[in-house]
Amino acid sequence: MKNLIGIILLGLIVSSCSLFQKPSMTQKQIDEMVAENNALKTQVNNNKDLADQLALARMQADEAMLKLANCEDGANSKVHIIVGAFKTSSYADDYSAQMKEQGYEGKIIAGPYSFNLVTASSYESVKASLRELNNIRDNVIETAWIYIE
Repeated sequence: MKNLIGIILLGLIVSSCSLFQKPSMTQKQIDEMVAENNALKTQVNNNKDLADQLALARMQADEAMLKLANCEDGANSKVHIIVGAFKTSSYADDYSAQMKEQGYEGKIIAGPYSFNLVTASSYESVKASLRELNNIRDNVIETAWIYIE
């Protein structure tokens, strides 16, 4: 009798143990969570790209502000209108070729933080480059900017 009661108690304990119960999520819910996780990973990667672009824009603005005062006379500085900045040299080469086909300078110069900068044109003064900058922004790329060596 004691054995029978012990077996019944053991059966109740084992059957109520959470280790032996089925998971509370269906396969569809699991698949949805995996898809959501993958979408979030993609979004994180896109945000990293945007953060890199923002860092580059901040760097460009800081660089311009620091050098602008020193180059107003144009004696020692070269001012470039930049239409593309690439970490990968082959991308810079391809874009440079496109710029040359459109009749622009398309020169590749070394920029800060190991960026390859593709120019549309180069000038000796900021004033001269500013006149052309708006034209480049209207006809080539809105995000063109000035880089001062």
